[in-house]
Amino acid sequence: MRFLFVTAVLCLVLPAPASAFFKLDGYFIAQEVCEAFQSKNKQTNPGNITTSVHRAYEMLGLNKEGGDYFQVVIDGAPVTNSRWVSTSCGIHVVEAGTAISRPVDEDDDVVIDQSGSESTDNLLTLSWQPAFCEIRSGKKECRDLNDGLLPHTTRQLSIHGLWPQPKGKDYCGVPANVKNLDNPDNWNRLPSPEIDTDTADALRAAMPGFASFLHHHEWIKHGTCFLGDGGADEYFDDTLHLTDLINDSAVGDLFFNNVGGEITGADIRAAFDADFGAGTGERVEIKCTSDGGRNLINEIWISLKGTVTPESGLGDLMLAADTVGMGCSRGLIDPPGLQ
Repeated sequence: MRFLFVTAVLCLVLPAPASAFFKLDGYFIAQEVCEAFQSKNKQTNPGNITTSVHRAYEMLGLNKEGGDYFQVVIDGAPVTNSRWVSTSCGIHVVEAGTAISRPVDEDDDVVIDQSGSESTDNLLTLSWQPAFCEIRSGKKECRDLNDGLLPHTTRQLSIHGLWPQPKGKDYCGVPANVKNLDNPDNWNRLPSPEIDTDTADALRAAMPGFASFLHHHEWIKHGTCFLGDGGADEYFDDTLHLTDLINDSAVGDLFFNNVGGEITGADIRAAFDADFGAGTGERVEIKCTSDGGRNLINEIWISLKGTVTPESGLGDLMLAADTVGMGCSRGLIDPPGLQ
C-alpha cells in the first residue's frame, strides 16, 4: 500500500499572484460532514452534496494563496463534480514520492506570455446548449442537461468562446507538448487558466462545457492570443460581459420565447438590429446542425472590431466589423432532453 503524507497546505503553496487558483496534487481526506458547494461565494449546492468522514477525494486545488476552500472532485455530483469544500473540513494529503503543491504550470509546459497589443478583431461564438447536446449526449454537461439539472440553459445562449481573428491565429506562446494535449479527452490535463473564483463561478453558469474543461481549451487555443493585460481573467471577464449583453437583449428573448419552435436567420438578425442598432444583424452568422431530419440552430457567431472593455457597447463593436453571410436561414430552437 502506498503511504500518504499530510501536508501543511499554507506552508507548501508556492508564491503566485494573489487570488490565483493553485493546483494541488493528491487527495482531500474529509474529517467532517461538510457541504460541497458548486459556488462557494453563492453557497449553491445542487444535489445537496456533502463529504463523508474519512473518505478521500481527488484534489484539484486551493482557491487562492492562503485560501479557505479546496476544490475537489466528487463523482456523481450534479451540474459539476468539481466542488468547493472548506479547508477546515479535512486535510490535504499527497502520495509518497509525488510533487507537493505547485503552481498551475510547470517548467516544461509553461505558456510563454506574448508581447503586443490586445486583440481588436474577434469572433464571439455562442451556443444553444440543448442542440449541442443532441449530438454530444455523452458529455457530462449534456448528461446533466438531459437529466433536467441545467434548466438555465434554455433561458440563455451559452459561451463557446471568444476567438481572436483572423482564423488560424491561435496557440500563442503555447509549447508543442501542451498543444498536443489539446483534444477533448485531455482538456483536464491542459494548464488551468489563472482566473479568480468569481470569474470561475460565473463561467460555470455561462459555459456549461466548463464541466468538461472547455475553458482550459478555449484559453490555450484562443485566449493566449487575446493579449489583454489581465491575462486569462480579463479574457473570460470580457467574454462574460459580451455574452450577458446578448442574453439580456431581444436576442436572448427570441431564443427563450421560441423553445420548441422554428425561427429564421432573419429573425435573429432583426433582434440584433432592434437592441444594438441597424446593421448589427449583418455581422451575425447562424450555424445549424442536422439531427434526425430536424434542422437545429446550434450557434451564432458575432463579428467584433475594437477593444473590448467592461464599458464596451456591443453595437459599436459590431458595426465596426465587416458584414458576413447569414449562414443558416432557418432552424428549430431545440428543447432540452434527447428528442
